[in-house]
Amino acid sequence: MMRLFSVVGTVAGVLWLQGAFAQTQTVPRVGFVAGAGGYPKMAVTNQAFFEGLSDAGYKDGSTLTVVFRTAEGNMSLMPELIAQVLAEKIDYLVVSSSPGCAAAQKATSTLPVLCISVQDSPIKEGLTTTLEHGNGNLIGVHSYLPDGISQQLRMLQQLKPSLKKLGVLFNPANATHKRLLTDWQDVAAAQKIEVVPMPAVGPADLEKTILNAEAADAEIAIGLLGADTYAMRKEIAEAASAHGLPIVMDTPGGFNQMGGVATIGVDIVPLYRRGAIELMIPMLKGTPPSALAWIGPSEAVMKVNDDMIAKFGLSRSTK
Repeated sequence: MMRLFSVVGTVAGVLWLQGAFAQTQTVPRVGFVAGAGGYPKMAVTNQAFFEGLSDAGYKDGSTLTVVFRTAEGNMSLMPELIAQVLAEKIDYLVVSSSPGCAAAQKATSTLPVLCISVQDSPIKEGLTTTLEHGNGNLIGVHSYLPDGISQQLRMLQQLKPSLKKLGVLFNPANATHKRLLTDWQDVAAAQKIEVVPMPAVGPADLEKTILNAEAADAEIAIGLLGADTYAMRKEIAEAASAHGLPIVMDTPGGFNQMGGVATIGVDIVPLYRRGAIELMIPMLKGTPPSALAWIGPSEAVMKVNDDMIAKFGLSRSTK
């Protein structure tokens, strides 16, 4: 009986130790600060990211804990929102948009950071010195193409042959947008196309900026990629239709289905998924950001809304 009791006691002790060890194991806590969109009902970009994690077995509430915040297009909130998730004692930080990544870079130099949807070159943004690997604690996904604006301009010229005046819708409070506006002006000027700046911080600015662009004889406009413009894509489509100025968007997320005329640019939705699979999952398994390479696009694409093409009288040579 003593030997049986000893064996039973040993087994019980082992089981207790296993249970105590299991209790000490915590699932990783991931802070996610989105430029736009809610949670769990998410923007298509963020949804692609979390679906990539889920397919690999990382699911919120079981093998992962997500601390989510969203700026809903107001980039000035990014530093505050990042501070909020850092206060939640997270293990990893994921931030979307160029302004968000800049804020994350200032907020922490130790926590592993994944930046997604960096609109300009990460090197120009000051996020890294090379795309071959991360700098310190930060790595990410970008939508920059060296000849991306040239590609987009050629596609715009398919919609509007003999284009002479192009509107560029941008957020003047977004440093990346201001830099990209200058790039657009330089590329367009080489083809003797004048850029008409169309500043808009939010939906309330759209009517005025569209009317001013029409007064300056803008023939077609493109809205720059960003969480700020993404958040008001429906209002942009509606204002463009109401005032008769075709505006294409350098953004995904159902713009055409909302009445937009076209999207022209990098399809960033697959890049979000790649960011989850090729960057986030290795980081969750212990790979440091400095051992991973930046992910970027290979080409720009155009997707048109045939009904709106006809409404605005644009060229249909894109078929």
